[in-house]
Amino acid sequence: MPENKREPRALAVMAHPDDAEILVAGTMFHLKALGWELGVITMSAGGCGSTTMSFEETSRTRYAEAKAAADYLGAWYGCAGLLDIEIFTNAESVRKVVELMRQFDPDVVITHSPVDYMVDHEETSRITRSAAFALAIPLYPIEQARQIAPAHTTRSTPALYYADPLEGLDPMGERIFPHFYVDISETIERKLEMLARHESQREWLRAHHGIDEYMEQVRRWAAKYGQECGFNYAEGFRQHLGHGYPHEPLLQSALKPKINTRRTHQ
Repeated sequence: MPENKREPRALAVMAHPDDAEILVAGTMFHLKALGWELGVITMSAGGCGSTTMSFEETSRTRYAEAKAAADYLGAWYGCAGLLDIEIFTNAESVRKVVELMRQFDPDVVITHSPVDYMVDHEETSRITRSAAFALAIPLYPIEQARQIAPAHTTRSTPALYYADPLEGLDPMGERIFPHFYVDISETIERKLEMLARHESQREWLRAHHGIDEYMEQVRRWAAKYGQECGFNYAEGFRQHLGHGYPHEPLLQSALKPKINTRRTHQ
């Protein structure tokens, strides 16, 4: 009998709860509609993201919100258990993420831009890059290696993509332009509804960042990216094309009718 062919799988690996919603949720909803299996990993449970709750209470609250948001998307959710502000690339963090990745077994991995506004995002990008490379190496050790071996020991490294940095800017305020944009005009409302599951974040961002329009700010960012490529709303991506990583345009091919590049005549 022929082997059953599984649906393709996309995994967003982000630093904190709500990062996936802000950066890539519109695209993830498109993939869901195409039959893809989806997953979200956060490095931390967001325990530092409050001015009113304890660390433990904040971690429980934000973990529950992240799980509720993933459920709304119809995605698997995992948390690596690292701490906010202490997300660094080392053996422990890479092994934790490889362990979670092997549970989900992705074909495509999407993570933060290598250059972003905060170190947690940049280090998550580095950890994810290392973990994606190690994912299909059968002899790479993890704490639960006997229980969680690679699902396909002969498979290749998953395709790796980077989302736009927050606001599309590097730490100096310069735009980092994506390789391509995805039209999320049809999914922007679901993206925002998924973001709304993170109820605790509105108060935190208002207190810490001075942002009082949590979801409307995300809408404005998506509209700004859309202006760069001719869509009403968009999310931007770059593909990691270094040696040892797949160069096949898996996301671009799957989402071809909704893909565009930057207008250069603006």
